[in-house]
Amino acid sequence: MLYKIVKSLLKPFLFLIYNIKVEGKENIPVKEGYIVCGNHTRAIDPILLAIAIPPQIHFMAKVELFKNFAFRKLLYAVGAYPIKRGEADIKSIKTSLRYLKEDKNIGIFPEGTRNKTDELRAEPGISMLSIRAQKDILPVSIKSDYKFFHRSKIIIGEIISLDDYYDKKLKNNDYTDISIEIMKKIRSL
Repeated sequence: MLYKIVKSLLKPFLFLIYNIKVEGKENIPVKEGYIVCGNHTRAIDPILLAIAIPPQIHFMAKVELFKNFAFRKLLYAVGAYPIKRGEADIKSIKTSLRYLKEDKNIGIFPEGTRNKTDELRAEPGISMLSIRAQKDILPVSIKSDYKFFHRSKIIIGEIISLDDYYDKKLKNNDYTDISIEIMKKIRSL
């Protein structure tokens, strides 16, 4: 409930100050239970994706954001959940898989952290979750200089299905390679 309220309050304001144009809305699946996957250069990126994509998205957020009591309550209230970056966080993996099994959407930034460079990075988690849950990925590219009143674009790409990998035994570096291919598709949007 709070998610919808916060979203309805922020959407007109952010669309105005960032002059946001959303392309590819027709690519948003009708059936929920997919992984929203985007590039990540600024802290506001999860909010921009949330206002551009109508269904609720449960975002992974770095565990450090949950240290402040009030902010932790707000994050949980809008459906976010913590992840310990740089390690295989079993609890967040289980939460992600549970949400996907319940046909809820999750949001992940495959780079694992904000990336303001041209270096192509990706953690293995996005492909591993998609394959284990057998759920599709909705790629999204945020193109913005994040300056007020400059044109910003949010481009929603066509669904990525990793069903060719569902019955394969993969290693961590295989998941990383697949995740890098996903990031290449996001960058090409």
